[in-house]
Amino acid sequence: MRTFRTQLFVVATLFIVAIPAYADDYLCSYSARISYADKHNSNGVSIANNYSNSTVAGILRQDRANFYVFNKKDREDEKDCIFHSKAARANMQKSIAAGSIPQYAKQIIVDENPLINVDVYSGHVDIKIIESSYTPPRSTIR
Repeated sequence: MRTFRTQLFVVATLFIVAIPAYADDYLCSYSARISYADKHNSNGVSIANNYSNSTVAGILRQDRANFYVFNKKDREDEKDCIFHSKAARANMQKSIAAGSIPQYAKQIIVDENPLINVDVYSGHVDIKIIESSYTPPRSTIR
């Protein structure tokens, strides 16, 4: 009986501790076309050099800087609710760089000009690829 109570206490504690990690408030969503201009910094130097989280984060930050600061908007780019300031874009970049991004998504963002949707929450962002020319490899398992 004592073991069951201990296990129940541990499970209940983990559940209570885990809730705040997933309790981010939804703030807004926006769509953006990731284009050639978004893959170069304000000095014209390419930032799309590898398939790391940091590279993807830099590209998405540059997309928002291009939208708000440099007036380099793609047709599909939409206004968002938070990334108009340099500090907010820096925080977004840190969050994305520290997050989990599937390898295929990194490759699409770096190599192509995908249309993405970004859901912004108080503690993180979710990025979905809406349109790209990516074709998943065919399975050879029979």
